[in-house]
Amino acid sequence: MAMSLKKIGAIAAGSAMVASALATGVFAVEKIGDVEGFKVIDNGEPTADIVVGSTAAAADVVSAANVAAKVGSMMFKEGEASTGSAKLTVKASAESDDLNLRSLKDIGSIDFTADTYKDNQTFVITAADSDYADGFIDATTKKAFIADDQVFDNSKVILNASLGDLSTLAQVKDIDPSDWYDDVKASVATDTNPKYDQDGDAVEVIMATIASNGNDKSVTVDEDNVLYASIAYDDDNEIFKVGGQVLNTGNRLPFLGEEYALVKLDSDDDIVYLGKEVFDGVLKEGDTYNIGDGYELKVVAILKAQVGGNDEYKVSLQLMKDGKVVAEKFDVAKANSALKMIYTPGNIGIVINKAWENVGGDYGYASTLITKDVIALELGEEYIPDWEVVTIQNSTNGIVLEDSDVDDDATFGIGLKYVGDEEDSFKSGNAMKIAKYANLELDDEDKDDKLNLFFSMDETKEATLAAGQKATVLNSEITLSEVMADAKAPVAFKAPLAVLDTEVSLDAANKKLILVGGPVANALTKELADAGKIEMTVESPATLAVVAGAANGNDVLVVAGGDRAATAEAANALIEML
Repeated sequence: MAMSLKKIGAIAAGSAMVASALATGVFAVEKIGDVEGFKVIDNGEPTADIVVGSTAAAADVVSAANVAAKVGSMMFKEGEASTGSAKLTVKASAESDDLNLRSLKDIGSIDFTADTYKDNQTFVITAADSDYADGFIDATTKKAFIADDQVFDNSKVILNASLGDLSTLAQVKDIDPSDWYDDVKASVATDTNPKYDQDGDAVEVIMATIASNGNDKSVTVDEDNVLYASIAYDDDNEIFKVGGQVLNTGNRLPFLGEEYALVKLDSDDDIVYLGKEVFDGVLKEGDTYNIGDGYELKVVAILKAQVGGNDEYKVSLQLMKDGKVVAEKFDVAKANSALKMIYTPGNIGIVINKAWENVGGDYGYASTLITKDVIALELGEEYIPDWEVVTIQNSTNGIVLEDSDVDDDATFGIGLKYVGDEEDSFKSGNAMKIAKYANLELDDEDKDDKLNLFFSMDETKEATLAAGQKATVLNSEITLSEVMADAKAPVAFKAPLAVLDTEVSLDAANKKLILVGGPVANALTKELADAGKIEMTVESPATLAVVAGAANGNDVLVVAGGDRAATAEAANALIEML
């Protein structure tokens, strides 16, 4: 039966399932020569051509195809991984201090749940570090730093209480890790305008105001009276103050337990863009950085111009997907007006903080931040059901929540404000989920004189890190020092893996050969038999025979038997061995 090479290749590419099914048994086969030492793959590449007779029966063609499919499935490279990534799961739980609403000793051991105090309120706050929670309440006046009617209605608050730390909340201890703003802070930053003095911290805080129902069974959590926030503070200053640390492009801050970089404060569309750092460093003009998933960033050109007697640099960027330009930007890059580029389809955010030239003016450099997994927080919209995005601003009286106007000169935090239904029967055993992240809980401990209010968390987060990369997750700093594993890199299927005996010769072969079929079915097998290098008759069992150096100095493996069934059995035995 004649069959074209194209047909054999098609069978080889599509018959791995057949090979797997036929190779599950134990096959009796006669081995001649160093069969176990006959390598068919070296460094991911095939080392042998599989040869079937041009007039062979269909059974021999199928056997050759099955061997080819098995060889194709083995085409990977294996070795120790020097680079790579790992997905890590972080799980943590914690509770804040509690406040007994039935005995508020700070204001005279009153019973907050008594009818006398109906509608009166208590404000509570917790943070990643208790110093920030304590510092949010004025030590002298005992009032919280909240602008009147701008966050909560504090007119009936009878106690502002810090519940200390909730240790699983996240904190970033240096919001400007690359010191982008050090070179301008001396000339720009002042005590009253520290916008460019960016050595501050960013801390997650949660605050809530609850109202008494005038009974010993429940309290009320009003709409708009619970806030999750990530707030920036001046370096080494845990006391909240008006005119404190303002966020700027490129700053790092925690958001719902994970560290993000601030890519853009969009005052036109009132959107805050945050992204996960992929690269933070310097790219040379002409450099291309591989972001992953087929995306690359190219610094095409850096051009210098004189503006008002000062040097000004413009940077030309191209973002490519699979080699095709999908977005580009050409704009000025300087510390107080960074170049920002956001590609929404790929959730990629890029910031160029500044650019400069080498001494000779031959080429330029760009201080670059590249982020992935970019999220868009639109002011006044629910990022999580019942939790609306706000920015944290300030007035002379304390913090202000802004839900409609991004101010890139006065934003020092990002928050999610509760806008769901009022919790008017919040009692012992209840837990209110805060931004699907933390909890506000009540517990009476089965005692008449207890009704404890506290915050809690029991959270699991996943983080994917490359070797050497670090991340802050649930207030834990994690560094993946190295990846120690065996790596397997897939190799493309390379036809032809099977050839006809009319298309290759023993004298001109440039690699090893696997001959499928006996002397009757395969001309090259017959040539070896005629030369006395193998002996095979119609009575021969399934045989695997290695003839050293028979193919122009390359070894030959004969896969054959006295009839078609024996040849098929020999092929299946080889498949099982591979």
